[in-house]
Amino acid sequence: MKKQVMSVLGVLLSNVSSVYAAPDEVFGYLRMSVFDYHTRYFDEAGHVRIYPKRAQIDLTADQPEPQYLFAADTPLGNDIVISFAVDEAWSQAIYKVAKTDALGNPANERELIWQLQDNTIVIDGKSVPLTGFNGLHEIVVRAHGYKPRFINVHLTQKAPKIFVANGRQPTIGQELTLKLKDLNYRFKNPVYEVAVDNRVLADSDYRVVANLVTINDYVVKTPGVHFIKLKAWGYETAKRALKFARGYNSASSALPTESGDSNSLAAGPYMNAAVVFDFDLVSNAYILQALGYKTRAIERIIDTWENTEKTMVRSKKGNINAASDFYRWEDYTYAIMEAEVEDQHLTFDNFVQSNPVEYQGRPYQVKFMLADGHFGEAVAFNQAIAQEAPELEVFFDERKGVVKIRSVTNQSSENLENWLKHLERVKVGATQLWGYEYAIEESALIITSRERFILGNNRITLMAKDFRDVTLDVIIK
Repeated sequence: MKKQVMSVLGVLLSNVSSVYAAPDEVFGYLRMSVFDYHTRYFDEAGHVRIYPKRAQIDLTADQPEPQYLFAADTPLGNDIVISFAVDEAWSQAIYKVAKTDALGNPANERELIWQLQDNTIVIDGKSVPLTGFNGLHEIVVRAHGYKPRFINVHLTQKAPKIFVANGRQPTIGQELTLKLKDLNYRFKNPVYEVAVDNRVLADSDYRVVANLVTINDYVVKTPGVHFIKLKAWGYETAKRALKFARGYNSASSALPTESGDSNSLAAGPYMNAAVVFDFDLVSNAYILQALGYKTRAIERIIDTWENTEKTMVRSKKGNINAASDFYRWEDYTYAIMEAEVEDQHLTFDNFVQSNPVEYQGRPYQVKFMLADGHFGEAVAFNQAIAQEAPELEVFFDERKGVVKIRSVTNQSSENLENWLKHLERVKVGATQLWGYEYAIEESALIITSRERFILGNNRITLMAKDFRDVTLDVIIK
């Protein structure tokens, strides 16, 4: 498979064009906004995503989820009525209706007061997670045996009143600044659409600062009455008719420009972030692009890859201690291009066998590119280059009064045995256990010290030399 990947990359990647030349990981630095750097992404279990679990890209990820649930705009404080197509089995299986977490963590969903009523879900408008918060809220409905269903509900207050800033007469050829009275918000400005005479303006036709909306001087071209309409999340639509006087075009008239991605989160301040790419993931993105597939994940991966200043490469094959297996990206690509001049193919193994100078630079923390084009949580460099630990599960054996940790497959494996041999520390919460408080029995770790646990949720951290740390949660009842 890797040979096929690199054959295609021979055409696609001008900077890594040698057939079969494939390191496992490429490290580098990317100019990234501080906001993006600290944004977390969660898996379905509510765990923070750190490492890429696969190099395959889901081509269906961009397809919208089927719309199962429907709700009209609702005045803040009123009960919310969510309708759905008749589905008796699904509706009777519902066990939870909740407001989703702002960061997308399922573990932090906040349950709402709700009831089924005449083929609808009625949410009490006074449910604490919604009380006093006008705006757009994502609601999740969970039912046993079904995938979760989501809906955005819009809770509104009365429309803000539109004033003309400074009371100036609207005039053709001059910017028009409007002031919205009673527009309150917490973090993100809620204004998302401006229309003049029912024509929705492009992002480049106006700008928004706090409660001021400035429409560029070229938008309204004729004197007379024109109709302004402003939409903001959390409010009813604001409307006003204004009469424009005849005037002269301003010498400093702004011309419309191409608007960027209005949904982009890449707002400053910026920082240089150390990032890691799985080379197979990048290869797959270029292959899919060459085959005509266009998804946001593919675009994000390729765009980020091309804008990253690469520093070092490594192979993870057959070496438990990979701390020294790093080589300069520039040396690697130089050798590839030299080989191509001679019409030769240089594999990464051949490159390593040429005894290149090892790269000495080491970042403090790195972020891995994930298969959806986002970055995982920042992780310490020594953890990033360590071996992946076996997948484990934990449970409390009430009969024996011990906590047992074993492989998810419940089978002995070479990786599990190797990990157990290298196990150095076990922590419950912030407390490190002594050696006599746990034991290894039948390819499982048994924590015998019951007094180290409290009732409720307990976090266990397992540290093995040359392996990534493992954190597990167990509930003691």
